Amino acid sequence: MATQTVLEIEGLVIDQTLTKIGHDFYSLFYAQWDVPASLGAYTVVVRERPNRGISALISIEANDDMIVEMPLLPNYEAMEEAVTYALGLTIAHLVTAHNVSQQLEKAADDPGTEVY
Repeated sequence: MATQTVLEIEGLVIDQTLTKIGHDFYSLFYAQWDVPASLGAYTVVVRERPNRGISALISIEANDDMIVEMPLLPNYEAMEEAVTYALGLTIAHLVTAHNVSQQLEKAADDPGTEVY
């Protein structure tokens, strides 16, 4: 009897950028990516769309929720600030969603505490 190995991925950060500016943003974003191990499964997608001139439009989605969409110029200092901002919003969203999910699970396990 053969045993099956189950592969479970706790978290994904996906690069869907198109240009060097987008790839640089993703590289900085991922290099600083540090979330609590207790978050469980999540998916974060960094997307890029062309924008006017030399800028790009970066968007970040976490678990299919749009977190932020912002223009990005090929300026390293501005890119670092954008990464810090995007990381803060994304991690805060994931932590909040995880906490709400845990509270809902607790409420479902203890139906005597529901308020009508």
